[in-house]
Amino acid sequence: MASLIHTAITSLDGRDEDGTGGFDWAEPDAQLHAFVSDLERSVGTYLYGRGMYEAMAAWENSK
Repeated sequence: MASLIHTAITSLDGRDEDGTGGFDWAEPDAQLHAFVSDLERSVGTYLYGRGMYEAMAAWENSK
């Protein structure tokens, strides 16, 4: 049976942006990037909500 990995970026108040609507606070450092890369390396399928799907579609369609 496959494993389910759930990842999310949010804060205690349920927001993922700063007071000005920015997202700069969430820029990962090298250690976090390595951890997430190792965690998701074996993933075969991703399940996205509409907003994330639309954001990720830009990568699939980039040249």
